[in-house]
Amino acid sequence: MMIAIPVLDGHAKYTKKSHIYRTPAQRIWVVLLPAAATCTTDVWFQTAILSSAIGYDFVLAIANVSGAFLDGFFAEWESGGAVPNGSITEAFHLISEDMRASFLSTYTSWAGMVGVAASVAHSRSSFLIGLGYIIVSILCAFVAVQLGSDFAKYLASSAPITHTSYQFAKKAHTLLHQFMMLWILYIMVSYIFLNKGGTQDLIEGKQLLIASTPWNQLSLSIIFAVLGAYAGNKVADDITPKFIESSVLPMGTLICNAFFGLLGLSLNCMRLSDESWEDSLVLRAFALNFCGAASLFARHASDNRNLYGKNKDGLRLAGINITANILFATLLYWVALEMEILLNPEATNKKSGRVVRKLLKILERQREGQNALTAG
Repeated sequence: MMIAIPVLDGHAKYTKKSHIYRTPAQRIWVVLLPAAATCTTDVWFQTAILSSAIGYDFVLAIANVSGAFLDGFFAEWESGGAVPNGSITEAFHLISEDMRASFLSTYTSWAGMVGVAASVAHSRSSFLIGLGYIIVSILCAFVAVQLGSDFAKYLASSAPITHTSYQFAKKAHTLLHQFMMLWILYIMVSYIFLNKGGTQDLIEGKQLLIASTPWNQLSLSIIFAVLGAYAGNKVADDITPKFIESSVLPMGTLICNAFFGLLGLSLNCMRLSDESWEDSLVLRAFALNFCGAASLFARHASDNRNLYGKNKDGLRLAGINITANILFATLLYWVALEMEILLNPEATNKKSGRVVRKLLKILERQREGQNALTAG
């Protein structure tokens, strides 16, 4: 969590100290925020009324774009572009890093965008509709980040700074503790609502390792979301930079999205070999929640904005980064669509899905050959 350096000049920017030891209360946010985000997306965004009224594809687009807005908002408080001028804005500053790394990583989903695009294209028998869904989501997020940034700066400038951060930091911490209690209550209410059958598409099939109950489904989703948010930021911040040091583009985010987006196809891939895998809560939580939280949609949107405002080449760099993300997303979207077609062949023509079908046949022949050698 970022620590503000108190200054006499209220308009001076804050500096960031990395690797600061966290208190136990601060560590709770790393678990609590992804849990709250999962309840929002997996319970309240999937209520029968909401999903049936506007469709889950539109719900996910709203989540991704609004998440990009919030990422731009908290990015300003984290970087010091917006200077706190009271206890509430100081609370924004203190929680900004955790909100971006934990809550918004889970709340948005680059892998989910690709999967939903494939479902939309399959249901409407149009490759271009799914591709358009991806492009519009990424471009709208680019605009939303800037709006969030502007809103944070507006709040910072709406009142004069007459005190140092020390003079309202104590009240800011009190507000965060109260906010923490509200999040816990929110999660409890989500469990109660879920137990009353308030959501749709809950698993009622076979029991694989863990009983297929709504509470178990949500609990596993939360656990995998917490792990996914940590893994995604770890790959983007620590692992990728060790291998790619000289790139002017945010390769950590790009590689993270491509890698975890590919892993997000694991559920459909296993269903191709055995349809009963759809009933596995563990596999569903991994493919949807872990990979969704580990793929950094909101961070990608902020990367584009940072590149755009960086220097005179900002427009070119942002365009390259957006294009690269669209190309990777299109490749994964094509594979996901092929899988959708194989899983539901009656809805499309027989020629579709032939590439994935050939790959599966090759893998099957290799497995048969290995079994024959082992038996021999």
